[in-house]
Amino acid sequence: MLFKAMLTLAAAGALATGRFHTALKSSTPSKGSTSPSPAKVTLTFTEGVNSAVSAISILKPDSTEVAKLVVKATKDATTIEGAVPQPLAAGSYIVRWRTASNDGHAVRGVFVFTVAAAK
Repeated sequence: MLFKAMLTLAAAGALATGRFHTALKSSTPSKGSTSPSPAKVTLTFTEGVNSAVSAISILKPDSTEVAKLVVKATKDATTIEGAVPQPLAAGSYIVRWRTASNDGHAVRGVFVFTVAAAK
């Protein structure tokens, strides 16, 4: 209980002083969404990122890599994207990403989306 309270206070202090680094703000496809196979994956962060050290991969639920996307910067320094090289079959997928904020701190994450079956 004391440890949890200490973590809460530390997080509140970091928020107050702005010590958190960039975080994923939005994505296309979005976390938990169901849609047709995406033509690209777009990630937008809360601060500028370094596209030269960024990576985006699409994995199956068993962590088998389906595609490693070629990451490109966009006009907005807070957004990176990568084209999906071929349509994805219906099913669930994991997007695994990593980048670095402009201050050099590495950040990474994952989220799941689903490709709908063709009608």
